[in-house]
Amino acid sequence: MSPCGRKMGEGRQQRGAPVGKRLLFPGRGDTPHGRSGSSSARTQRSLLWLLVHVWLWAASGSSAQLFNLTLSVDEGLPPDTLVGDIRAGLPAAQQQEGSGFFLSEDSNDSPLLDDFHVHPDTGIIRTARRLDRERRDHYSFVAATLLGAVVQVEIRVNDVNDHSPRFPFDSVQLDVSELSPPGTAFRLPGAHDPDAGLFSTQGYTLVQPSDPPKDPAGPFFELRYGTPGPLPSPLLPGSSSPLEPLDLVLLRRLDREEAAAHRLQIEAWDGGRPRRTGRLSVELRVLDENDNPPVFEQDEYRAAVREDAQPGAEVCRVRATDRDLGPNGFVRYSVRARQVPGAGSGGGALGDAAYFAVEELSGVVRLRRPLDREAQAWHQLVVEARDGGAEPEVATVRVSIAVLDVNDNRPAIHVLFLTEGGLACVSEGARPGDYVARVSVSDADGDWEKEDEATGELSVGLGDQSISLSLEGGEGTFALRPGGPPGVFFLCVEGPLDRESRDLYELLLVATDAGSPPLSTEETLLLRVADLNDQPPLFSQQHYQASVSEAAAPGTVVMWVSASDADEAGTEHAWLRYTLVQLSAPCNPEALPTAECGPSFAIDPESGVISTIRTLDREVQESVELRVVAQDLGEPPLSATCLVSITVDDVNDNEPIFWRQVYNATIAEHAPVGHCFLQVSSSGLWANLKAWEGMERVLQKVFTTLYVESLFLTIHPSGVPFNLLLPSWSRQRGNSTLQTPRGFPPVLVFGLKDSIFAQIIVKKINFNL
Repeated sequence: MSPCGRKMGEGRQQRGAPVGKRLLFPGRGDTPHGRSGSSSARTQRSLLWLLVHVWLWAASGSSAQLFNLTLSVDEGLPPDTLVGDIRAGLPAAQQQEGSGFFLSEDSNDSPLLDDFHVHPDTGIIRTARRLDRERRDHYSFVAATLLGAVVQVEIRVNDVNDHSPRFPFDSVQLDVSELSPPGTAFRLPGAHDPDAGLFSTQGYTLVQPSDPPKDPAGPFFELRYGTPGPLPSPLLPGSSSPLEPLDLVLLRRLDREEAAAHRLQIEAWDGGRPRRTGRLSVELRVLDENDNPPVFEQDEYRAAVREDAQPGAEVCRVRATDRDLGPNGFVRYSVRARQVPGAGSGGGALGDAAYFAVEELSGVVRLRRPLDREAQAWHQLVVEARDGGAEPEVATVRVSIAVLDVNDNRPAIHVLFLTEGGLACVSEGARPGDYVARVSVSDADGDWEKEDEATGELSVGLGDQSISLSLEGGEGTFALRPGGPPGVFFLCVEGPLDRESRDLYELLLVATDAGSPPLSTEETLLLRVADLNDQPPLFSQQHYQASVSEAAAPGTVVMWVSASDADEAGTEHAWLRYTLVQLSAPCNPEALPTAECGPSFAIDPESGVISTIRTLDREVQESVELRVVAQDLGEPPLSATCLVSITVDDVNDNEPIFWRQVYNATIAEHAPVGHCFLQVSSSGLWANLKAWEGMERVLQKVFTTLYVESLFLTIHPSGVPFNLLLPSWSRQRGNSTLQTPRGFPPVLVFGLKDSIFAQIIVKKINFNL
């Protein structure tokens, strides 16, 4: 600030300038504060302006001098600060004149008389108040002397650094996508400093916090702005600062999940000493983008569920978080599509996802259908977590579910017979201690391999060692013995076996587990005792007797012998074959030819039927003694024998022979009935008493009547010889008659017969005297 006025164009004279007249300012006097009000001031200024122009017009005809005076004063000085003297703009010769001045402001609204006190007599200019260059940086007016000298006064207000740079706003909020690439610029409002030159805004600084985070990657932002230059003079309203535009430049990618907002302080500074600053608070809100997938709390979930759990039971809960906001961070759960039943072209067995489902919002894994640990001891699911972004991010996690065993399966009994062909049988020749079968027990609830396969830490079960096996039945003939490995036993012979006494054993195996409550399984073994050829055949009788007629044709069945074998029916051990052994000589070879002296009987080897094989002759052989042998087909074969006696029954196959061919007899005509008058006799092959008795019986049946045409005679079979008796009447019996010709004598005829002639003479007795 220069308190003294500076004279511009001093001594320069301009023609045509009016000659000034002294004009007193009405109402002002000599006091610096002569103006009473704004309305009065305006009236006075208008009047002064009118008077000056009238004066100048009046003086225009005469020659006038025009001088320029430039003064400067610093802004902000207290009131009544000396600015300058108008006389300093006049030539030195005129400065001594004591004439006053007429003042003319440059406009009707000039604040000259408001901001300055101009003494009309002395021309001394003083400030009326503190000046503000930023409000008005220069003043101009015309001062005219009474002598006609005119001084053009220019007062410039010198700038001082009394203003700090100031932003239009104290704070600015920017929304920035976290996917904005590095190099993205965000326009900021520039700071305005009313001061000029070096005192105006000279630059911007991004103020770092007092305790900046240690980030090896460096800061996220930097400032970019223009370089300071000469301001237009005067600076037009609305013109931009040469430092504009002010941009906040992104240096590296943002991450909302690391920092949802960045708060920056931008400082604008001027060139004063000391410099003045202004600050702008910038809050950058990082807008969320779907740049983060859901993240599960665990890399793998392990859970366990009892196999008797009901559908709908909660198995476990999976949880995933998404650091994004809003829909981008809203997580929904599902089972991976390729695990869902029915997904894809396969249609085979149910997959793991068929047994479990996951709730979409909560992530709770629930059971969908009943489980069976024995069918599948563990399950694996792949659960997806999907956010709600337009292009959703997906994360997956494996869920391993072990099925915990419960005692829901009865023990299983497995029997392997150690006999030939694996049949349920044992030889009756087995000795105590011999193995019959291998018996193993197992329980699907206690399958250690499956438990280990599922998860070692979750393995539970009973195991084969916890299964007891007992044997019932057999009455001590069989016993169970441990077989070494757990759950293995051997069924052994404990006592003697006899198939003929008992050919079938019903054994009951009972396996019981150690569950609570225990479960048991029963299995019945029907053990057949295999036969050995240890039983010989046995005939129903030791001595068989039979008879056969000597008239029987060859092939006639005489009798049937039967033997049985206690060994197993239908086997070679019980299959018998019969043979005959001739004990007595069939005949006397000396009496008969050799060809007729062969065996007379044969036996069917399968059925034991004895039949004739040729014609019999009782007169040659009355009886036969045979031995029958029954032998089985076992190895070695066993046999038995019995005695068979066959008697040959006689038939009337030989004709009787009378000793004489002609008999003569005489009988008195009055012989009484029953009188024996003739005795005949015959002889034949009845060589013994039995033969005779047989013939006698035959004769008694055959020779029952005798017939004579004119005389009835009766044969009385009282013995041999026969007697012919006179009957009391004539009758006919049977088919044998005593025949005679019409004359005399009668003839006796037999079935197998020989005939004789009997001549009977009736002796006439004269009773009539």
